[in-house]
Amino acid sequence: MGHQALGLSKYVIGSLSAFLVGIFFADKMLLDFGWAGGIILGLTIALILFWRKQYYRFGIIIIAVLILGLTYYHFWDWKENKKHLVYSQQIEIVGMVTSKPEISNDQKLLIKYNKTKILVQTSKYPAYQYGDKLKIVGLIENPVAMRSDATGFNYGNYLLKHGIRGLIKNPEKIEKVDEGGNIIVKNIYKAGDIFQASINRILPEPYAAFQSGLLLGTKTNIPDSLMSDFNRTGTTHIVAVSGYNVTIIIIFLAAILMRFSRKVSFWGSIAAIIIFIILTGAVASVLRAGILTALILIARFIGRRPYYPVLLLWVAFAMLLFNPYALKNDVSFQLSFLAFIGLIFLTPKISEIKYIRNMPMTFKTVFSETMGAQIMVLPILLYNFGILSIVAPLANILILPIVPTAMLLGFLAGIGGLVWIGIGKILADISWLVLKYIIAVVQYLSSLPFAAVNIKTSDWWWIPIYFSLIIWWSLRKRGEPIKPI
Repeated sequence: MGHQALGLSKYVIGSLSAFLVGIFFADKMLLDFGWAGGIILGLTIALILFWRKQYYRFGIIIIAVLILGLTYYHFWDWKENKKHLVYSQQIEIVGMVTSKPEISNDQKLLIKYNKTKILVQTSKYPAYQYGDKLKIVGLIENPVAMRSDATGFNYGNYLLKHGIRGLIKNPEKIEKVDEGGNIIVKNIYKAGDIFQASINRILPEPYAAFQSGLLLGTKTNIPDSLMSDFNRTGTTHIVAVSGYNVTIIIIFLAAILMRFSRKVSFWGSIAAIIIFIILTGAVASVLRAGILTALILIARFIGRRPYYPVLLLWVAFAMLLFNPYALKNDVSFQLSFLAFIGLIFLTPKISEIKYIRNMPMTFKTVFSETMGAQIMVLPILLYNFGILSIVAPLANILILPIVPTAMLLGFLAGIGGLVWIGIGKILADISWLVLKYIIAVVQYLSSLPFAAVNIKTSDWWWIPIYFSLIIWWSLRKRGEPIKPI
């Protein structure tokens, strides 16, 4: 029985990995659909002929699935490139806002039009909502024609890889003509907006903006100077709607609640995931991390040890079916999965290091989990943002143990503010003390001259070498496989 399970696991891991490898290299390997079909047919015949020979069978299946990954990516790319719009001339369109508008200095609206998506950048007011049907008059820019900036970043390519086929900046006319959208999604967004309004009433700035960032991931009103401090101290993840954020906070919360009982830890963590998903508007990155973390919590609770490589690969496979571009072009996707890999596989190894294993349990847990996640996401952060925080481990040790308390107090204060503003303000005063501590730590560490260094590079050759060294380090000792935390 054990031998069969091991064999099945080998096939599942090999097949899912081959599919992901096929998607990863697909943009560098052109493959005609006819040739792909012929190759897969040939491999199927070879599989039938060599079915009894285990290693031949395994190799043929892996190659076939890799070709399938290549083919799926090119099919998706072909389907996306078939979507054309009328570019470089003034036109009138009617489309629906398909997600929560992103508001900063302006308002970014994602519009569904002609079976594709258009990004509209307009002024902050009047404010629009998910589900609004808008009549827009403006000039549609073609992302294909956009050039890279001085740093090498191509915004047009970024838009295309997110399924956006056009950009309208400052439309000549925009007006709401109707409403639509999914009623459940609309109410989820509305709940988040009502809750954020409650936070804004009971806390002063920038603490209200920071509290909203902790709970909702919104960074609209957080001062640029404070965001710079978060960047320099490697703590931006606590105010970002990302899987990185959810993964770290939920797993750390589960560890704290475990002091009471397994049942309290499980139900408290599941409740936190659901609340977090609802309040953030069920954005893809939070939903992805929430599902992954919930599956692991459920497996632990029912007494089954989750086999993390298979679980991670299945979740990645399912997500890439909906958008294969995400593997190489969605930084949030990359950060959330790499952070989770670091938490699961590197954290136990780090906690066993001589000087770390003698730390008090709370500090050891926070330090090991922070370093496990940060080691895995470091190449992606450097490649995309170019900032290496020297004080990140210390900052996270001082801050992360307090974050669940800050989130709980902020949540209770926000709910209290909806019931009666007096209760909300009392709870907000307590929450303010915790928020003040976090901001003070971040600002002090950020002010140190050696807090962070800029290492921006467009070279990528070192990234696979880096991950190869990490894999070698984590597996260099023979014996039992790494135990999940």
